[in-house]
Amino acid sequence: MKKKSLFFLLLLLAFGQVYGQQDRKVENAAAFTQLYGYVRYFHPSDEAAAIDWDRFAIYGSKQIAGCKSPEELRATLTALFQPIAPTVKVCLENEEVKFDAADITPPSLKKYKTIAWQHQGMGQGGKNSPYKSLRLNRPVLYKTSSAQFGPIMKAITASEYQGKEFIFTGKVKRATGSGTGHLWVRVDKTNKSTGFFDNMGGRSIQSDQWATYEIKGKVDKGADKIVVGAFLMGEGELWLDDMSLKVNDNGNWKEIYNEQFTGEKEGIADKILSSGLSWKPGNGYLFTIQQNSKDDKWLSVKSEEASVLKAKKPSQLFKPHPKPGEYTAKTLAGGLKVVVPLALYGTDAQTYPASDKALLTKLQQELEAIPASDINGANLYTRLGSTAITWNIFQHFYPYFDIVKTDWDQDLHQALASAYTDQTATDFQKTLQLLTAKLKDGHVWVTTSESKATHLPPIAWEWVENKLVITAVYDEAIPLAKGDIVTSIDGTTPEAYFENLHQYISAATPGWLNHRAKSESLLGEPESTLHLTVLQADNSTADLQLKRTFSHNQVRAAIPSTENIRSVAEGVTYVNIGKAPMKDIQAAMPALQQSKAIICDLRGYPNGNHELIQYLLPAKDTSSQWMQTPHIIYPDQEKVVGYRKSSWGLRPKSPRLTAKVIFLIDGQAISYAESYMSFIEHYKLATIVGQPTAGTNGNVNPFTLPGGYRISWTGMKVQKHDGSQLHGVGILPDVYVEKTIQGVREGRDEFLEKAIQLAGEAL
Repeated sequence: MKKKSLFFLLLLLAFGQVYGQQDRKVENAAAFTQLYGYVRYFHPSDEAAAIDWDRFAIYGSKQIAGCKSPEELRATLTALFQPIAPTVKVCLENEEVKFDAADITPPSLKKYKTIAWQHQGMGQGGKNSPYKSLRLNRPVLYKTSSAQFGPIMKAITASEYQGKEFIFTGKVKRATGSGTGHLWVRVDKTNKSTGFFDNMGGRSIQSDQWATYEIKGKVDKGADKIVVGAFLMGEGELWLDDMSLKVNDNGNWKEIYNEQFTGEKEGIADKILSSGLSWKPGNGYLFTIQQNSKDDKWLSVKSEEASVLKAKKPSQLFKPHPKPGEYTAKTLAGGLKVVVPLALYGTDAQTYPASDKALLTKLQQELEAIPASDINGANLYTRLGSTAITWNIFQHFYPYFDIVKTDWDQDLHQALASAYTDQTATDFQKTLQLLTAKLKDGHVWVTTSESKATHLPPIAWEWVENKLVITAVYDEAIPLAKGDIVTSIDGTTPEAYFENLHQYISAATPGWLNHRAKSESLLGEPESTLHLTVLQADNSTADLQLKRTFSHNQVRAAIPSTENIRSVAEGVTYVNIGKAPMKDIQAAMPALQQSKAIICDLRGYPNGNHELIQYLLPAKDTSSQWMQTPHIIYPDQEKVVGYRKSSWGLRPKSPRLTAKVIFLIDGQAISYAESYMSFIEHYKLATIVGQPTAGTNGNVNPFTLPGGYRISWTGMKVQKHDGSQLHGVGILPDVYVEKTIQGVREGRDEFLEKAIQLAGEAL
């Protein structure tokens, strides 16, 4: 017994040591993350402003990983940041450290000016963006080009190939960089919808060796064109050769397109090759024909360096800014604290004091030496660095923490611990989704080109009367009907299935959460299966396996369409705001003037037609401050010094529509739709019917992360026109409507029916 007890004691100690080491690593990463944000966004040295912060996030995460004590962590962080922020002081939490203004003050202030950060939201260099960041008394740098997506394409008439199998192949290699290569095929149908579509999502090309890749599929009925091509996503260089499209013509594979580039001249390529392969110049990519022998030629797609445009005169975004002598003292994780000067003196050439040039050069060389192949979601330090970047952007610039009230520091620790155990790019995508879901921001999407969840089964479902109900079936061969009730999904209850999914979705309202979940719950890898048990209308049950064979485009193409502007009852005109362009609405203006009632359907996203509001306004719009972009000069949003306030400033237009107006809304109406509806609600321009909107508005401010991740989010605060809360509330209906299972089975639009009823009562 004593031996067994000793064994368990040793086992317990071993586990405790492992978990202690893991906790120490997470604390180290959290301390680096916090210091990273303070220096990147608020310490104004020239050296810090010039560093490659994405690579520094990866490099720093690796350097601090092995620190075993606060003392080691302090020494490592000091060495890391010394080349870019020599006046930043890292110390133990029990040490007393005072900021000394003499450390940042040159012997003479002649020719010195104040250098300090100002942020209007979080600027990323876009000249026309509402979000701008600059350093006072430093030239303003604007990006004039940015490489994101470099496609090439060739369209082939498809009418004679309808219903036939095809295979598209190409030899590809990623020559340099961190971007990803893709072949792609899209079938365009005669009704302007999209059929088959595959762009190698989830199986992108990252190898630096030539290899042949393929896409297989079937040409849809009603096909007009088969569009084939390739693209480079992100930065680097992609080489392409031997592209071929073959169609199975009664068992004989017939090649209908081939491109080997042998007939093209070496050098900058024409935007349309002799074969018809083409691309759009000026999108941040260079297209060249390369060769190493007379006949061996290939096409190179290479990202251009993002160039910058210097403003003629340095400027400031607003009046408040940190003064020399101002600093922030913050507690860091891992038993440390830090003092960071928020303003420095600087000449036109250099902030004071300058860092050690040898140390700075060495750091820059080590950052450049990080192999591009290491910057991916499978690399631990890429994951930790990307977590640091993400957390800081929201920590310092997300405008809704007062509403969300999450423990963002604890959220950081959980995300870092998860990043340590993730194995794949998809694992880490889920970690980022879990982290950002805590923000309850409907604009948040975390995407990666490596995601394999790209297809859906040919059905739609949603929660109706607290049951998961089939609302559409896009394949007649499937033994399902509208109104069938799902009772089991892959062996679990629908409630448990959706509860697990909800934790990965950032949503401010239940309506948006349900909208996102009803499609994302169906997503999976192509040809993967979904096992369902359903209760049918006759109370019989059925078990079936559904294959995920439809892309998003195919699902959209399968949805029946109706006229965007039409009469739905005597004297009642229906306008689909989500689809009808403004030119069609203007063309229908005579009919709208004669209507007794107008039903505007905004269960979705407007099609650039908010000018319609001006035909409803009785007087000039006077609400001028409902969009507010924060002015930030201090970290942790501890004191927002003001806001840039703006509005649309709409004016009435003639002829004014005097019919009774009814707007239909639901939880999928987000952002632009809520700007639209805020006028309808505030000025009481219509009766609003349906369910609350998504409760998320404001210009998105997306950013990319090392490893090819992209996160969109809301960068400004938007209120209702009366100054009340919009975020998490949304636009509320005057008349609330719920779908019923019976209505789904009968194919009725109960929202529209209620609107027609209300319109009839007003006639």
